Amino acid sequence: MTYRQKLPPSLDSIDSVGIWARDIAQTERPELASDAERMARALVSAAIRRTGQSEYIGTRIEVSDDSLRIEVHDPGGCDYTGGFETAELSSATTSFGASIDRNGHRAWVILRRRREARHGRGE
Repeated sequence: MTYRQKLPPSLDSIDSVGIWARDIAQTERPELASDAERMARALVSAAIRRTGQSEYIGTRIEVSDDSLRIEVHDPGGCDYTGGFETAELSSATTSFGASIDRNGHRAWVILRRRREARHGRGE
């Protein structure tokens, strides 16, 4: 299933996308709800810097059997100030990435269910 949303480049959009992502995850993959909220907030926060007042930020969440893919698209170009955000994304995701093309900047993360570590022989 895929969910989509468009947001204005305002600080209120950070809270809005966080609630939206948490609600979707709570329904679809409850164990990922906290990380989904945190990652959506981080991606939109970065996108706001690249988006003009008359433009919009597109968000998408794709749900699969064991993961959530959160993607944010904005009309801006490259932003080299994202060191903290990159560290934030890498701390909770299976994978993440970003690309730039003539339509703007796209960033995404994939969150997967964490598997419990097993210790001992033969487990």
